Amino acid sequence: MMEIVFKDKTTLIIETELLEKLYSYVQVGSAPENGGVLLGKKDVESETYFVTDLSVPSSKDIKGRFSFIRNKDVAQKLIDQRWKDSDGIENYLGEWHTHPEMQPTPSSVDKKLINTIIEDKSNVFSKVFLIILGIDKSIYVGLANADISKKIIDFKIIKE
Repeated sequence: MMEIVFKDKTTLIIETELLEKLYSYVQVGSAPENGGVLLGKKDVESETYFVTDLSVPSSKDIKGRFSFIRNKDVAQKLIDQRWKDSDGIENYLGEWHTHPEMQPTPSSVDKKLINTIIEDKSNVFSKVFLIILGIDKSIYVGLANADISKKIIDFKIIKE
């Protein structure tokens, strides 16, 4: 299990089996970027978020060596189904994707995506997470808070 605590005391918990699922997409050689959405829930009494699943890449995604654009329709169907199956408890928590670099950092496209998610106010939770997996299995985890800013306000780099 990975527990990440941010400066504002927001906590993100990711179970080991989901980390293994994520690690299975590390870019090797000339493989393209892959990604998807983070699904999960929030503890009602604290700022603790639990990643309960992450979507796998779709054949409808657009993948390049240095780019990834997930198919919105495929992701939205999964999000809607998870919301329904969990009786309104689990929903979209954020995005994940790979980068062909060690110690990954978000690109301007990544930052713009997070800003768009916060600005359109479609997210159930005020916090949005961004996970980027590097080729050395290091993980960038960014936190954006719609109540404070339209930008990533804190991040952690985790080494396996």
